[in-house]
Amino acid sequence: MYYPYFRGKQFDLLALTELVEKNCLSKKILPIIEPVKNSNTLKKFVEVFHREKHPFYLIQNPQSGDFLTKEGSLYLNSLPLNKAMIVEQPIETLNEQPQLFVIRNSTPALQSDWLENHTKVLIPKEFRLLQKVKGDKILSQDVFTRLPKTSFYQECLDEFFSDTHLTFQQNGFVGFSDFSIDSRIYYEHRYPSKILSLHLVYFENSMLRIHHFLSSEETPSQRDKFFEVMDEIRTWKSKLCGENVTLGIDLLFEAVSNDKFPGMGVMRKAAVMHHMELMSRYIDRFE
Repeated sequence: MYYPYFRGKQFDLLALTELVEKNCLSKKILPIIEPVKNSNTLKKFVEVFHREKHPFYLIQNPQSGDFLTKEGSLYLNSLPLNKAMIVEQPIETLNEQPQLFVIRNSTPALQSDWLENHTKVLIPKEFRLLQKVKGDKILSQDVFTRLPKTSFYQECLDEFFSDTHLTFQQNGFVGFSDFSIDSRIYYEHRYPSKILSLHLVYFENSMLRIHHFLSSEETPSQRDKFFEVMDEIRTWKSKLCGENVTLGIDLLFEAVSNDKFPGMGVMRKAAVMHHMELMSRYIDRFE
């Protein structure tokens, strides 16, 4: 049903791994992982998901990172996992058949013959592609608002995030996908900001909204900025996750109780965990 797309960043993988270990990720959430680094974090993610029999897809032709070599490609292909492939050439010219096609560039997809396709396809909402591509389609959307400067979020601290989970089936899709609290554009590093930010989603009338929690620029240290953000999150706690605090939010409050700033990576991990657990709760209500 829900196929969140992750670029294999360390703290994203740690978030997903911990959710599965603690049985807080719905089996109807099937992450798509485009591996970037050949890390122990990736290996543990694969091991835990395989052990717990939680479905996911691994991109076998990533577009950047450690696996662009021949050895890296052979390693990915050797893993006995559900494989996904980014469409880079007409699909009828491929030597192997993945379990999922991912359309990122419309040109090779439009040049392909889809008449006999029986593989699921992750596809953006582009009219020509939707008309051309045959088979079960998963809608891919970039719903997170990425702004060039953190301070720009101050102009609209709370905004609509997504209602695709309500509409994907009536629009003819078998599933839906996004990039969680990230965007379609891949980046390795972020420019430092004097404002500390934490982006957390929440449900309101079955629709997903997102609130941008920001520190002030004048607060002297990262630790103080984190505590400032957490003071606001405390007032939002019931709105963010109801009576049952998510593991992600709990992780942040644990840092507060230990009187320390957990670091940007852990904050990212917490936000992803919170999003995925909220989606799990929502999806599993309809079993």
